[in-house]
Amino acid sequence: YISFAGYDPDQSTFSSQPSAFRDKWPALQIIGKDILVPAHGIYWLIMLHSIGFPVDQMPQLLVHGWWNLGGAKMSKSSGNIIDPFVLADKYGADALRYYLMSDIVMGKDADFSEERILTAHNDALANSLGNLLNRTLQMTGRFCNSTLRINRASKIFNDYQEKWDARDAWRDNLTSGCESYHLESALAVLRIIVAAFNWLVEDRRPWDLAKAAQAKTKKEELFDVLYVLAESLRIIAILISPVLTRAAHGIFDQLNWKMDLSDEEKRFSLADAKWGELPDGHVVGKPVPLFPRIEIDESV
Repeated sequence: YISFAGYDPDQSTFSSQPSAFRDKWPALQIIGKDILVPAHGIYWLIMLHSIGFPVDQMPQLLVHGWWNLGGAKMSKSSGNIIDPFVLADKYGADALRYYLMSDIVMGKDADFSEERILTAHNDALANSLGNLLNRTLQMTGRFCNSTLRINRASKIFNDYQEKWDARDAWRDNLTSGCESYHLESALAVLRIIVAAFNWLVEDRRPWDLAKAAQAKTKKEELFDVLYVLAESLRIIAILISPVLTRAAHGIFDQLNWKMDLSDEEKRFSLADAKWGELPDGHVVGKPVPLFPRIEIDESV
């Protein structure tokens, strides 16, 4: 492990190791629970101590459970394995990644289910996140010529700024789940966030506000609601980018945001996940299905 990371056995102290190695160490090692003790939890640490690694340079062990298939441990030797490339071609890489990260809890055993991938794709992604993006852009295009109007004095704007910026806000709950390697918790927060904005659409009913747009207050409320939806989608894209990479790029593309960094990882920065970055007068793009629903022919 350490040789691969650039460890130089000719150096007598840890502090004299090449900077390329010290930049990678201490490592986070992901291992299965069946090889934790004694190999990695005891022998490996003793070996490191014996060659001079101090206590604060011991690796962190992230131990995962088993993936079961039909109640039996999935393993190459038994042949009961699943080809991830086949599943990615069938359901999309994002849907597969979302299922694996949301349905399988780190440290515990889990039963693999292809049906759950379909459910994750259609329910959590297509009907929820994809639907939110589609209806937001459709209504912005239909009612506002695809142009966002920002009113920093509006109650709606400030209510949602407080939700995103408060210490215990959605963003912090989601990132803390990622930092503790409990991605399933982080993605559960994401589902709540997306559901909240789909509820906002039903509660404020932009289509009714558009009908009453001759009244100045209703027209301003319409602008406020659509801005809140678009700006929240921008932040959501940043937060989901580690897991739903293609979807995050898709949201930015359809928002016409940071187009000069299209398909680049540096397009997403947690520092940008703060409220109010989309400017007044920003023109969004046309909606394209982010997660087209997958229909299974049950008669086959």
